Amino acid sequence: MKRKIVVIFVMGLLIATAVNTVSACTGFTASDGENVLVGSNFDWSRNFDVYMNVFPEGEGKFGRIIFDIWWPWFGFDYTLPIQGMNDQGLFVDTYMTPAHPVDYSGLPLFEDDDPEYYDTSLWAYCLAKCSTISEVLDVYLNQYDQYWPNGISQGQLMFADRFGDSIIIEDYNSIIYRVGNFQVVTNFLQSQPELGGYPCWRYETACSMLENMTELSVDYFGEICDATNVPTTIYSNVYDLINEKMHIFYNNDFSKYLEFDLNEELANGASRVLLGTLFDPEENEAPHKTDAPEGPTRGLPEVDYLFKCNKTSDPDYDRIMYLFDWDDESDSGWIYTASNMVEAEHNWSKKGTYQVRVKAMDIYGRESAWSDPLEIIVPRTRSVNHPLLYRLFERFPNIFPIFRYLLGFD
Repeated sequence: MKRKIVVIFVMGLLIATAVNTVSACTGFTASDGENVLVGSNFDWSRNFDVYMNVFPEGEGKFGRIIFDIWWPWFGFDYTLPIQGMNDQGLFVDTYMTPAHPVDYSGLPLFEDDDPEYYDTSLWAYCLAKCSTISEVLDVYLNQYDQYWPNGISQGQLMFADRFGDSIIIEDYNSIIYRVGNFQVVTNFLQSQPELGGYPCWRYETACSMLENMTELSVDYFGEICDATNVPTTIYSNVYDLINEKMHIFYNNDFSKYLEFDLNEELANGASRVLLGTLFDPEENEAPHKTDAPEGPTRGLPEVDYLFKCNKTSDPDYDRIMYLFDWDDESDSGWIYTASNMVEAEHNWSKKGTYQVRVKAMDIYGRESAWSDPLEIIVPRTRSVNHPLLYRLFERFPNIFPIFRYLLGFD
């Protein structure tokens, strides 16, 4: 993947406020008649498992780049698209909000078997099919009586196009159109700020800097990103919608960025890359090996068990996330935590002996070796379902061997 490293020197505002939240993203766009830029901070405290995906044009779709993350709250592996731009100069980003009082319970999700639409993402569909805000509105407003706008009941979308138009879609009933030469979005609903998240210092800071802007430039948008970042900011992006370029800052380092030409990336073909690996310093070292996980050594099938692991350290003091391998062709997904202990739950449906391991990865993608394993034995059936009998067998593993076998404990 071709990229150009640009070193810049900026004087960012010093913000002493820490935001303790899963997501505190900030987005803003402005135009001056010749340029249209969009800036964004992606703030996420669950993990930093962010991928950049290149989808070349074809089959009635525009070429585009989409950033996605692994979403840990669905009970299964789900990749969630979060942000992107297509080769028509159309941009979209997602922002979490308080739940707004719109009842879509009677409507189904938008669904499509094309994996490039992430199965249920109407906005990913728009990025493939639309080139302007007007076309996006046609899609969304025509779906009003057909689909629940996937996740929008606790979130909102910002679209911007190369002609300087932008909108915030809170839901089908609340669309915020840009007034003036800029628009800003964070994590509150501008139509109903009383629902929570407002006042927002990030929103006020971005608005103030845009009101006092003397020149629309990538460097100045980088300064706004710097002024509105938080400790959980993973990456910041400045999109040039007319020239179709992206400028990515990573891990709260605003002294340099990587510049990507969208058309050059599309010409190189489809790709998927862990974003942090593009910024990995040459002198960077992998995290130290973790201790073996702690947890039960015997268990029942289809019962969730909690496993823990002491946090390890990183030679470069980088942020670290963790992955549990369950030895059944599944894993926990990457986990980031601020506590001293990493925790994950799992259950097994089949009889067997499983080796549970853990490894760590820093924010640049460097991985530690796997930990020593913790062995857990799961019987062939769930015959022993009386908790007192189960605890007796677990505490005294050598008593009543025939009885244990007949009940399926061994």
